[in-house]
Amino acid sequence: MPEKILYFIMFFGPSFAVIISAGQMMQSKKGFIDYLFALSFFSMALWMFQICFLSTTILTGWRYAFQFTMFITPLVYLTPPIIVFRYRWVLSSQFALNKYHGIFLVPAAASFLLLLFLPVSGIDKLSDYSLALPVTGDKFKTLPVYIKTLYITAIIPNLYMVALMSPVLIKMLPVWRRDSNNRISKPARMGYISALSIAVSNLICFIGYINSIRLVQLSILIANAATIYVYLITQRHHDYHRLLRSETRKAHYEKSRITGLDVNVIFNRLTELMRDEKVFADEELSLRDLSGELGISPHQLSEILNERIKKNFNTFVNEYRIDEAKKMLIEEPKRSILSVGIAVGFNSNTTFCTVFSKIEGVSPSQYRKQNL
Repeated sequence: MPEKILYFIMFFGPSFAVIISAGQMMQSKKGFIDYLFALSFFSMALWMFQICFLSTTILTGWRYAFQFTMFITPLVYLTPPIIVFRYRWVLSSQFALNKYHGIFLVPAAASFLLLLFLPVSGIDKLSDYSLALPVTGDKFKTLPVYIKTLYITAIIPNLYMVALMSPVLIKMLPVWRRDSNNRISKPARMGYISALSIAVSNLICFIGYINSIRLVQLSILIANAATIYVYLITQRHHDYHRLLRSETRKAHYEKSRITGLDVNVIFNRLTELMRDEKVFADEELSLRDLSGELGISPHQLSEILNERIKKNFNTFVNEYRIDEAKKMLIEEPKRSILSVGIAVGFNSNTTFCTVFSKIEGVSPSQYRKQNL
């Protein structure tokens, strides 16, 4: 492949990642995942730009080329945890940042201090040094200690990413084993391929830094393909994150069921179906349908509901429907009562109002007036 074409393709990926990040921030309604998605693509773009500069001779001869390339290293160290946080949020809606996650700032802070206080010695003109050098090459051995240290510091994040992504890949592995022909499973399997490509490209990149710059360039091409792949998935499946989360949990649930009937596992899965996947919104949802989703008999599900929460099936489902209706009545004040009732799974306005009044003690319209 001609060098100019190769370089164009390499730099296209991070440029496109910046556009994706900007696109996420331009959305009118943004949630936590949108900000995290935008941040992960922007930080990944910076990292990919750095790798492109370190694996090509584009900046060789520029006065401040080396300083510019190394300047973003602390930000690069933040990219692996940001991407992993994104996947952990997708796989678990209960994920939230806490003070213990501050430990992921340590590598970035350490690299920043290294850039700040590492003694500069044996350097005349930084512009004379080519950055496209494998660590085991003869030319690399002749570089000053200062440049060697910063160069090695810049390639460690690749191993850092592989280490952080490994638990994510293990957790997502059951998704890959599900039926590949299942319409719902396909986007989830695509998500696993995307996560796997991140780990594989970083591993290849690190090996390339050690032995061959061509491998580093190959890793960028893989990362570029993965970036475009993720974008196309999210465009084709707008509920991609929900599907990935749902299929991951479903796969783990089915795996745990192999060892026998575990009431706690079943009830947790039941809660996920109602709370996260909102299966109650299906007005035709029946005890048989829900038990089939759980892989147990209708009698077993009825028994679990009666013994665990002292409720029958209809009461259990209707309470979830009313909780969702209460949110919609407040968050969408212009939406009609009938529309809200149908949206949460009731097949008529009369039934909705009757059940709502029985559970809340007031009608839907009175509830809206009292809480707006």
